[in-house]
Amino acid sequence: MHDVIVVGAGPGGSAAASFLARAGADVLLLDKSDFPRDKVCGDGLTPQALYWCDRLGCIDEVLAQTQGVIHDCDLFVNGRRVLTGGFPDGTLYPDFAVLLDRRRFDHTLMRNALANGARFRAGVTVRGIERDAQGVTVLARTKEGPASFRARLVIGADGVSSSVSRAIGNTLKDGVMAVSLRTYYRGVKIEGAPIRVYFDRDYFPGYGWLFVDDAGFANIGLGYAFDRNFPLADLAACFRRYVATELADALRGAERCGGVSGGSAAFYRPRTIVDDRVMLVGDAANQADPLNGGGIHKAMEGAFLASLAAAQALEADDLSRQGLANYETLLSRHVECDWQTAEIFLAIAKNPNLRDFCLFVLEQIGRMTSEDPRFEAFCAGVFSGVLSQSIALSPRALYHAFPRGRSTWAAFLAANGGPAAPLRLARGAAAGLLAAGRGALGDPLPNIDWGLEVATKALRLGSRHISAWSGL
Repeated sequence: MHDVIVVGAGPGGSAAASFLARAGADVLLLDKSDFPRDKVCGDGLTPQALYWCDRLGCIDEVLAQTQGVIHDCDLFVNGRRVLTGGFPDGTLYPDFAVLLDRRRFDHTLMRNALANGARFRAGVTVRGIERDAQGVTVLARTKEGPASFRARLVIGADGVSSSVSRAIGNTLKDGVMAVSLRTYYRGVKIEGAPIRVYFDRDYFPGYGWLFVDDAGFANIGLGYAFDRNFPLADLAACFRRYVATELADALRGAERCGGVSGGSAAFYRPRTIVDDRVMLVGDAANQADPLNGGGIHKAMEGAFLASLAAAQALEADDLSRQGLANYETLLSRHVECDWQTAEIFLAIAKNPNLRDFCLFVLEQIGRMTSEDPRFEAFCAGVFSGVLSQSIALSPRALYHAFPRGRSTWAAFLAANGGPAAPLRLARGAAAGLLAAGRGALGDPLPNIDWGLEVATKALRLGSRHISAWSGL
Protein backbone atom coordinates (compact mmCIF):
# COMPACT_ATOMS: atom_id res chain seq x y z
CA MET A 1 0.00 0.00 0.00
CA HIS A 2 1.64 3.20 -1.22
CA ASP A 3 0.59 6.62 -0.03
CA VAL A 4 0.26 7.90 -3.61
CA ILE A 5 0.34 6.38 -7.06
CA VAL A 6 0.94 8.90 -9.85
CA VAL A 7 -0.19 7.69 -13.27
CA GLY A 8 1.89 9.30 -16.02
CA ALA A 9 5.48 10.53 -15.83
CA GLY A 10 5.22 13.68 -17.94
CA PRO A 11 5.95 17.10 -16.42
CA GLY A 12 2.82 17.12 -14.26
CA GLY A 13 3.20 13.57 -12.98
CA SER A 14 6.92 13.72 -12.29
CA ALA A 15 6.56 17.11 -10.61
CA ALA A 16 3.74 15.83 -8.37
CA ALA A 17 5.82 12.76 -7.49
CA SER A 18 8.81 14.97 -6.63
CA PHE A 19 6.87 17.39 -4.44
CA LEU A 20 5.06 14.61 -2.54
CA ALA A 21 8.11 12.38 -2.10
CA ARG A 22 10.05 15.39 -0.85
CA ALA A 23 7.27 15.90 1.72
CA GLY A 24 7.76 12.33 2.98
CA ALA A 25 5.06 10.42 1.10
CA ASP A 26 5.61 6.92 -0.29
CA VAL A 27 5.10 7.58 -4.02
CA LEU A 28 4.98 5.14 -6.94
CA LEU A 29 5.19 6.73 -10.41
CA LEU A 30 3.79 4.66 -13.29
CA ASP A 31 4.11 5.20 -17.04
CA LYS A 32 3.23 3.12 -20.08
CA SER A 33 6.56 3.98 -21.76
CA ASP A 34 10.17 3.23 -21.05
CA PHE A 35 12.27 6.37 -20.59
CA PRO A 36 13.63 8.28 -22.34
CA ARG A 37 10.69 8.57 -24.74
CA ASP A 38 9.44 11.18 -27.21
CA LYS A 39 6.41 13.46 -26.80
CA VAL A 40 4.95 15.76 -29.45
CA CYS A 41 5.53 19.32 -28.24
CA GLY A 42 7.09 22.61 -29.26
CA ASP A 43 9.93 21.85 -26.82
CA GLY A 44 10.03 25.44 -25.60
CA LEU A 45 10.62 25.82 -21.88
CA THR A 46 9.09 29.16 -20.98
CA PRO A 47 10.25 31.37 -18.12
CA GLN A 48 7.47 29.83 -16.01
CA ALA A 49 8.67 26.29 -16.76
CA LEU A 50 12.21 27.27 -15.76
CA TYR A 51 10.84 28.73 -12.53
CA TRP A 52 9.21 25.40 -11.66
CA CYS A 53 12.36 23.48 -12.60
CA ASP A 54 14.15 25.66 -10.07
CA ARG A 55 11.49 24.88 -7.44
CA LEU A 56 11.95 21.18 -8.20
CA GLY A 57 15.73 21.45 -7.84
CA CYS A 58 16.69 20.34 -11.35
CA ILE A 59 17.25 23.66 -13.13
CA ASP A 60 21.01 23.19 -13.48
CA GLU A 61 20.58 19.80 -15.15
CA VAL A 62 17.95 21.23 -17.50
CA LEU A 63 20.05 24.22 -18.56
CA ALA A 64 23.15 22.06 -19.03
CA GLN A 65 21.35 20.20 -21.82
CA THR A 66 20.31 23.27 -23.80
CA GLN A 67 22.03 25.21 -26.58
CA GLY A 68 21.68 28.90 -25.76
CA VAL A 69 18.98 31.06 -24.22
CA ILE A 70 16.15 32.86 -25.99
CA HIS A 71 15.14 36.41 -25.16
CA ASP A 72 13.13 37.41 -28.25
CA CYS A 73 10.35 36.18 -30.49
CA ASP A 74 9.33 37.36 -33.97
CA LEU A 75 5.59 37.51 -34.69
CA PHE A 76 4.33 37.15 -38.27
CA VAL A 77 0.78 37.86 -39.44
CA ASN A 78 -0.21 36.76 -42.95
CA GLY A 79 3.43 36.46 -43.95
CA ARG A 80 4.58 39.85 -42.61
CA ARG A 81 6.72 40.30 -39.53
CA VAL A 82 4.86 42.74 -37.33
CA LEU A 83 6.95 42.76 -34.16
CA THR A 84 9.88 41.38 -32.24
CA GLY A 85 8.98 40.91 -28.59
CA GLY A 86 10.70 39.69 -25.48
CA PHE A 87 9.78 38.41 -22.06
CA PRO A 88 9.22 41.18 -19.51
CA ASP A 89 11.64 41.50 -16.64
CA GLY A 90 10.85 42.33 -13.05
CA THR A 91 8.54 39.31 -12.57
CA LEU A 92 8.85 36.08 -10.59
CA TYR A 93 10.26 34.43 -13.68
CA PRO A 94 13.51 34.72 -15.66
CA ASP A 95 13.44 36.88 -18.78
CA PHE A 96 14.42 34.08 -21.15
CA ALA A 97 13.32 30.70 -22.47
CA VAL A 98 15.27 27.65 -23.65
CA LEU A 99 14.68 24.77 -26.03
CA LEU A 100 14.93 21.18 -24.84
CA ASP A 101 13.27 18.22 -26.51
CA ARG A 102 10.74 16.36 -24.41
CA ARG A 103 12.71 13.13 -24.69
CA ARG A 104 15.46 14.59 -22.51
CA PHE A 105 13.33 17.02 -20.49
CA ASP A 106 10.77 14.48 -19.29
CA HIS A 107 13.54 12.00 -18.50
CA THR A 108 15.24 14.68 -16.38
CA LEU A 109 12.05 15.33 -14.43
CA MET A 110 11.44 11.62 -13.90
CA ARG A 111 14.98 11.11 -12.58
CA ASN A 112 14.47 14.12 -10.32
CA ALA A 113 11.40 12.44 -8.85
CA LEU A 114 13.47 9.35 -8.11
CA ALA A 115 16.19 11.49 -6.54
CA ASN A 116 13.54 12.92 -4.22
CA GLY A 117 12.48 9.45 -3.10
CA ALA A 118 9.75 8.35 -5.50
CA ARG A 119 9.82 4.93 -7.15
CA PHE A 120 9.21 4.40 -10.86
CA ARG A 121 7.86 1.57 -12.94
CA ALA A 122 7.76 1.71 -16.75
CA GLY A 123 5.74 -0.36 -19.19
CA VAL A 124 2.53 -0.09 -17.14
CA THR A 125 -0.62 0.73 -19.11
CA VAL A 126 -3.34 1.75 -16.67
CA ARG A 127 -6.82 0.56 -17.64
CA GLY A 128 -8.88 1.80 -14.71
CA ILE A 129 -9.20 2.12 -10.95
CA GLU A 130 -11.34 0.54 -8.24
CA ARG A 131 -11.96 2.36 -4.98
CA ASP A 132 -12.97 1.09 -1.57
CA ALA A 133 -12.93 2.37 2.01
CA GLN A 134 -9.25 1.52 2.50
CA GLY A 135 -7.70 2.71 -0.75
CA VAL A 136 -7.53 2.58 -4.53
CA THR A 137 -6.57 -0.33 -6.75
CA VAL A 138 -4.96 0.66 -10.03
CA LEU A 139 -5.72 -1.94 -12.69
CA ALA A 140 -3.05 -2.18 -15.37
CA ARG A 141 -1.43 -4.26 -18.05
CA THR A 142 2.30 -4.91 -18.18
CA LYS A 143 4.56 -6.94 -20.44
CA GLU A 144 4.16 -9.80 -17.99
CA GLY A 145 0.35 -9.62 -18.04
CA PRO A 146 -2.37 -8.04 -15.86
CA ALA A 147 -1.18 -6.25 -12.74
CA SER A 148 -2.62 -4.18 -9.92
CA PHE A 149 -1.19 -1.61 -7.54
CA ARG A 150 -2.61 -0.21 -4.30
CA ALA A 151 -2.45 3.26 -2.79
CA ARG A 152 -4.32 5.56 -0.49
CA LEU A 153 -4.51 8.18 -3.27
CA VAL A 154 -4.17 8.22 -7.05
CA ILE A 155 -3.09 11.26 -9.07
CA GLY A 156 -4.00 11.03 -12.75
CA ALA A 157 -1.37 12.73 -14.92
CA ASP A 158 -1.93 10.49 -17.92
CA GLY A 159 -2.68 13.07 -20.58
CA VAL A 160 -5.63 14.17 -22.64
CA SER A 161 -6.85 10.56 -23.05
CA SER A 162 -6.62 9.93 -19.31
CA SER A 163 -8.04 6.63 -18.10
CA VAL A 164 -8.06 8.02 -14.55
CA SER A 165 -10.16 11.01 -15.65
CA ARG A 166 -12.59 8.70 -17.41
CA ALA A 167 -12.82 6.51 -14.28
CA ILE A 168 -14.18 9.41 -12.20
CA GLY A 169 -16.91 10.22 -14.71
CA ASN A 170 -15.37 12.75 -17.10
CA THR A 171 -16.22 12.63 -20.79
CA LEU A 172 -13.00 13.04 -22.75
CA LYS A 173 -12.46 15.28 -25.77
CA ASP A 174 -15.91 16.87 -25.44
CA GLY A 175 -15.09 20.56 -25.84
CA VAL A 176 -12.56 22.85 -27.44
CA MET A 177 -9.59 20.81 -28.65
CA ALA A 178 -6.35 21.57 -30.43
CA VAL A 179 -4.33 19.23 -32.60
CA SER A 180 -0.80 19.83 -33.78
CA LEU A 181 1.80 18.43 -36.16
CA ARG A 182 5.52 18.68 -35.47
CA THR A 183 8.83 17.70 -37.00
CA TYR A 184 12.54 18.47 -36.57
CA TYR A 185 15.18 19.99 -38.84
CA ARG A 186 18.91 20.40 -38.44
CA GLY A 187 21.17 22.95 -40.08
CA VAL A 188 18.59 25.77 -39.85
CA LYS A 189 19.96 29.29 -40.25
CA ILE A 190 17.74 32.30 -39.70
CA GLU A 191 18.13 36.00 -39.06
CA GLY A 192 16.31 37.59 -36.18
CA ALA A 193 14.80 35.96 -33.12
CA PRO A 194 15.24 32.22 -32.58
CA ILE A 195 11.52 31.84 -31.93
CA ARG A 196 9.06 32.65 -34.69
CA VAL A 197 5.29 32.50 -34.33
CA TYR A 198 3.12 32.64 -37.47
CA PHE A 199 -0.55 33.58 -37.64
CA ASP A 200 -2.22 33.15 -41.02
CA ARG A 201 -5.82 32.96 -42.22
CA ASP A 202 -5.15 29.49 -43.70
CA TYR A 203 -4.76 27.98 -40.24
CA PHE A 204 -6.41 30.42 -37.86
CA PRO A 205 -7.53 29.80 -35.09
CA GLY A 206 -4.10 28.36 -34.47
CA TYR A 207 -0.52 29.23 -35.23
CA GLY A 208 2.70 27.88 -36.62
CA TRP A 209 6.00 27.92 -34.83
CA LEU A 210 9.69 27.70 -35.56
CA PHE A 211 12.06 27.28 -32.61
CA VAL A 212 15.80 27.17 -33.33
CA ASP A 213 18.65 26.66 -30.88
CA ASP A 214 22.21 27.92 -31.23
CA ALA A 215 23.28 24.69 -32.96
CA GLY A 216 20.71 25.15 -35.76
CA PHE A 217 18.43 22.37 -34.49
CA ALA A 218 14.81 23.40 -35.05
CA ASN A 219 11.40 22.27 -33.88
CA ILE A 220 8.68 23.32 -36.33
CA GLY A 221 4.99 22.75 -35.91
CA LEU A 222 1.45 23.89 -36.55
CA GLY A 223 -1.55 23.75 -34.22
CA TYR A 224 -5.26 24.34 -34.84
CA ALA A 225 -8.18 24.78 -32.41
CA PHE A 226 -11.68 23.46 -33.08
CA ASP A 227 -14.87 22.16 -31.49
CA ARG A 228 -18.13 20.53 -32.61
CA ASN A 229 -19.48 23.80 -34.03
CA PHE A 230 -16.32 24.61 -35.99
CA PRO A 231 -14.73 21.32 -37.13
CA LEU A 232 -11.09 20.58 -37.76
CA ALA A 233 -9.52 21.82 -40.98
CA ASP A 234 -7.22 19.67 -43.13
CA LEU A 235 -4.26 20.14 -40.83
CA ALA A 236 -1.90 17.98 -42.89
CA ALA A 237 -2.49 20.14 -45.98
CA CYS A 238 -2.08 23.32 -43.92
CA PHE A 239 1.18 21.99 -42.49
CA ARG A 240 2.58 21.23 -45.93
CA ARG A 241 1.69 24.74 -47.17
CA TYR A 242 3.14 26.30 -44.03
CA VAL A 243 6.48 24.55 -44.47
CA ALA A 244 6.62 25.23 -48.22
CA THR A 245 5.71 28.94 -48.02
CA GLU A 246 6.27 30.56 -44.63
CA LEU A 247 9.37 28.53 -43.83
CA ALA A 248 10.87 28.24 -47.32
CA ASP A 249 13.70 30.69 -46.63
CA ALA A 250 14.39 29.48 -43.10
CA LEU A 251 14.63 25.83 -44.15
CA ARG A 252 16.68 26.35 -47.30
CA GLY A 253 19.69 24.05 -47.00
CA ALA A 254 18.33 22.43 -43.82
CA GLU A 255 17.68 18.71 -43.42
CA ARG A 256 14.61 17.17 -41.87
CA CYS A 257 15.41 14.59 -39.22
CA GLY A 258 12.57 12.27 -38.31
CA GLY A 259 8.97 12.08 -39.43
CA VAL A 260 5.96 14.27 -38.74
CA SER A 261 4.19 13.48 -35.45
CA GLY A 262 0.83 14.57 -34.10
CA GLY A 263 -0.47 15.53 -30.67
CA SER A 264 -3.57 16.99 -29.05
CA ALA A 265 -4.68 19.06 -26.08
CA ALA A 266 -8.02 20.06 -24.56
CA PHE A 267 -9.08 23.55 -23.46
CA TYR A 268 -12.27 23.10 -21.49
CA ARG A 269 -12.99 22.35 -17.86
CA PRO A 270 -13.79 18.66 -17.19
CA ARG A 271 -16.72 17.81 -14.96
CA THR A 272 -14.39 17.34 -12.01
CA ILE A 273 -10.68 17.13 -11.24
CA VAL A 274 -11.17 15.78 -7.69
CA ASP A 275 -13.09 12.78 -6.43
CA ASP A 276 -12.78 10.33 -3.56
CA ARG A 277 -9.09 9.30 -3.44
CA VAL A 278 -8.43 10.75 -6.91
CA MET A 279 -6.92 14.00 -8.26
CA LEU A 280 -6.06 15.09 -11.81
CA VAL A 281 -3.18 17.30 -13.00
CA GLY A 282 -1.79 18.52 -16.31
CA ASP A 283 -3.46 17.48 -19.56
CA ALA A 284 -5.56 14.95 -17.65
CA ALA A 285 -7.19 18.00 -16.01
CA ASN A 286 -7.10 20.10 -19.23
CA GLN A 287 -4.86 22.66 -17.56
CA ALA A 288 -2.99 23.90 -20.66
CA ASP A 289 -3.13 27.64 -21.38
CA PRO A 290 -6.01 28.34 -23.81
CA LEU A 291 -4.35 31.51 -25.10
CA ASN A 292 -0.97 30.14 -26.20
CA GLY A 293 -1.40 26.39 -25.84
CA GLY A 294 1.45 26.05 -23.33
CA GLY A 295 1.02 22.98 -21.17
CA ILE A 296 4.38 22.21 -19.54
CA HIS A 297 4.48 24.95 -16.94
CA LYS A 298 0.74 24.70 -16.31
CA ALA A 299 1.12 20.99 -15.54
CA MET A 300 3.98 21.68 -13.13
CA GLU A 301 2.03 24.49 -11.47
CA GLY A 302 -1.04 22.24 -11.10
CA ALA A 303 1.17 19.48 -9.69
CA PHE A 304 2.52 21.80 -7.01
CA LEU A 305 -0.96 22.89 -5.91
CA ALA A 306 -2.21 19.29 -6.00
CA SER A 307 0.74 18.18 -3.85
CA LEU A 308 -0.07 20.79 -1.22
CA ALA A 309 -3.67 19.60 -0.97
CA ALA A 310 -2.68 15.91 -1.13
CA ALA A 311 -0.08 16.23 1.65
CA GLN A 312 -2.64 17.94 3.85
CA ALA A 313 -5.26 15.25 3.16
CA LEU A 314 -2.78 12.41 3.74
CA GLU A 315 -1.78 13.92 7.07
CA ALA A 316 -5.44 14.26 8.11
CA ASP A 317 -6.22 10.79 6.72
CA ASP A 318 -9.20 12.27 4.88
CA LEU A 319 -8.92 11.39 1.20
CA SER A 320 -12.59 11.91 0.41
CA ARG A 321 -13.62 14.45 -2.17
CA GLN A 322 -14.19 16.93 0.65
CA GLY A 323 -10.78 16.19 2.12
CA LEU A 324 -9.10 16.88 -1.23
CA ALA A 325 -11.23 19.91 -2.12
CA ASN A 326 -8.48 22.32 -1.11
CA TYR A 327 -6.87 21.53 -4.47
CA GLU A 328 -9.80 23.18 -6.23
CA THR A 329 -9.64 26.09 -3.79
CA LEU A 330 -5.95 26.65 -4.51
CA LEU A 331 -6.49 26.47 -8.26
CA SER A 332 -9.36 28.92 -8.02
CA ARG A 333 -7.28 31.35 -5.99
CA HIS A 334 -4.09 31.21 -8.05
CA VAL A 335 -4.94 30.37 -11.66
CA GLU A 336 -8.66 30.32 -12.41
CA CYS A 337 -9.09 34.00 -13.28
CA ASP A 338 -6.24 33.89 -15.78
CA TRP A 339 -7.47 30.62 -17.24
CA GLN A 340 -10.99 31.97 -17.73
CA THR A 341 -9.61 35.13 -19.36
CA ALA A 342 -7.55 33.08 -21.81
CA GLU A 343 -10.56 30.82 -22.40
CA ILE A 344 -12.65 33.80 -23.52
CA PHE A 345 -9.99 34.89 -26.00
CA LEU A 346 -9.87 31.37 -27.44
CA ALA A 347 -13.68 31.14 -27.52
CA ILE A 348 -13.82 34.30 -29.64
CA ALA A 349 -10.92 33.36 -31.91
CA LYS A 350 -12.07 29.79 -32.64
CA ASN A 351 -14.96 31.08 -34.79
CA PRO A 352 -13.45 30.93 -38.31
CA ASN A 353 -15.79 33.68 -39.47
CA LEU A 354 -13.79 36.10 -37.30
CA ARG A 355 -10.36 35.13 -38.59
CA ASP A 356 -9.94 38.21 -40.79
CA PHE A 357 -10.99 40.57 -38.01
CA CYS A 358 -8.81 38.83 -35.39
CA LEU A 359 -5.76 38.87 -37.67
CA PHE A 360 -6.38 42.54 -38.48
CA VAL A 361 -6.43 43.37 -34.76
CA LEU A 362 -3.28 41.29 -34.15
CA GLU A 363 -1.44 43.10 -36.92
CA GLN A 364 -2.37 46.53 -35.56
CA ILE A 365 -1.32 45.56 -32.04
CA GLY A 366 1.97 44.34 -33.45
CA ARG A 367 2.60 47.61 -35.24
CA MET A 368 1.85 49.60 -32.13
CA THR A 369 4.05 47.51 -29.86
CA SER A 370 6.99 47.86 -32.24
CA GLU A 371 7.11 51.56 -31.35
CA ASP A 372 6.50 51.32 -27.61
CA PRO A 373 8.68 48.97 -25.49
CA ARG A 374 6.38 49.21 -22.48
CA PHE A 375 3.31 48.19 -24.49
CA GLU A 376 5.34 45.45 -26.19
CA ALA A 377 6.36 44.02 -22.81
CA PHE A 378 2.73 44.13 -21.67
CA CYS A 379 1.40 42.28 -24.75
CA ALA A 380 4.23 39.75 -24.83
CA GLY A 381 3.82 39.11 -21.11
CA VAL A 382 0.09 38.51 -21.42
CA PHE A 383 0.39 36.20 -24.45
CA SER A 384 3.19 34.16 -22.88
CA GLY A 385 1.49 34.09 -19.47
CA VAL A 386 4.48 35.64 -17.72
CA LEU A 387 2.11 38.44 -16.73
CA SER A 388 -1.30 37.68 -15.32
CA GLN A 389 -3.58 37.27 -18.33
CA SER A 390 -6.55 38.71 -16.49
CA ILE A 391 -4.94 42.16 -16.64
CA ALA A 392 -5.73 42.17 -20.38
CA LEU A 393 -9.35 42.86 -19.32
CA SER A 394 -8.46 45.35 -16.60
CA PRO A 395 -9.24 48.96 -17.63
CA ARG A 396 -6.67 50.27 -15.18
CA ALA A 397 -3.89 47.99 -16.46
CA LEU A 398 -4.77 48.76 -20.08
CA TYR A 399 -4.74 52.47 -19.37
CA HIS A 400 -1.24 52.32 -17.89
CA ALA A 401 0.11 50.03 -20.62
CA PHE A 402 -1.48 51.68 -23.66
CA PRO A 403 0.87 53.88 -25.71
CA ARG A 404 0.47 57.60 -25.21
CA GLY A 405 3.63 59.02 -26.75
CA ARG A 406 3.26 61.19 -29.85
CA SER A 407 6.13 59.46 -31.62
CA THR A 408 4.49 56.07 -31.13
CA TRP A 409 1.22 57.21 -32.67
CA ALA A 410 2.98 59.06 -35.47
CA ALA A 411 4.89 55.90 -36.42
CA PHE A 412 1.74 53.79 -36.13
CA LEU A 413 -0.23 56.12 -38.40
CA ALA A 414 2.65 56.27 -40.88
CA ALA A 415 2.71 52.46 -41.07
CA ASN A 416 -0.98 52.51 -41.92
CA GLY A 417 -0.81 55.09 -44.70
CA GLY A 418 -0.17 58.41 -43.01
CA PRO A 419 -3.05 60.93 -43.06
CA ALA A 420 -5.39 58.32 -44.52
CA ALA A 421 -4.65 55.89 -41.67
CA PRO A 422 -7.89 56.38 -39.66
CA LEU A 423 -9.99 55.69 -42.75
CA ARG A 424 -7.91 52.67 -43.73
CA LEU A 425 -8.11 51.26 -40.21
CA ALA A 426 -11.88 51.73 -40.13
CA ARG A 427 -12.21 50.03 -43.50
CA GLY A 428 -10.02 47.13 -42.41
CA ALA A 429 -12.01 46.55 -39.23
CA ALA A 430 -15.32 46.88 -41.07
CA ALA A 431 -14.25 44.43 -43.76
CA GLY A 432 -13.37 41.83 -41.14
CA LEU A 433 -16.67 42.28 -39.32
CA LEU A 434 -18.68 42.18 -42.54
CA ALA A 435 -16.97 38.93 -43.52
CA ALA A 436 -17.84 37.54 -40.08
CA GLY A 437 -21.46 38.59 -40.49
CA ARG A 438 -21.77 36.97 -43.92
CA GLY A 439 -20.23 33.75 -42.62
CA ALA A 440 -22.54 33.67 -39.62
CA LEU A 441 -25.65 34.21 -41.75
CA GLY A 442 -24.58 31.38 -44.03
CA ASP A 443 -24.59 28.90 -41.12
CA PRO A 444 -26.57 30.53 -38.27
CA LEU A 445 -27.12 27.68 -35.77
CA PRO A 446 -23.45 27.03 -34.85
CA ASN A 447 -22.89 30.78 -34.60
CA ILE A 448 -25.87 31.28 -32.30
CA ASP A 449 -24.54 28.49 -30.09
CA TRP A 450 -21.10 30.14 -30.20
CA GLY A 451 -22.53 33.53 -29.23
CA LEU A 452 -24.30 32.04 -26.22
CA GLU A 453 -21.09 30.27 -25.20
CA VAL A 454 -19.02 33.46 -25.34
CA ALA A 455 -21.67 35.41 -23.44
CA THR A 456 -21.90 32.71 -20.74
CA LYS A 457 -18.14 32.64 -20.24
CA ALA A 458 -17.95 36.43 -20.15
CA LEU A 459 -20.70 36.58 -17.51
CA ARG A 460 -18.97 33.91 -15.45
CA LEU A 461 -15.69 35.81 -15.50
CA GLY A 462 -17.49 39.09 -14.78
CA SER A 463 -19.23 37.53 -11.78
CA ARG A 464 -15.87 36.33 -10.52
CA HIS A 465 -14.44 39.85 -10.72
CA ILE A 466 -17.49 41.29 -8.97
CA SER A 467 -17.17 38.73 -6.17
CA ALA A 468 -13.49 39.58 -5.78
CA TRP A 469 -14.20 43.31 -5.62
CA SER A 470 -17.01 42.71 -3.10
CA GLY A 471 -14.57 40.92 -0.82
CA LEU A 472 -12.07 43.77 -0.77
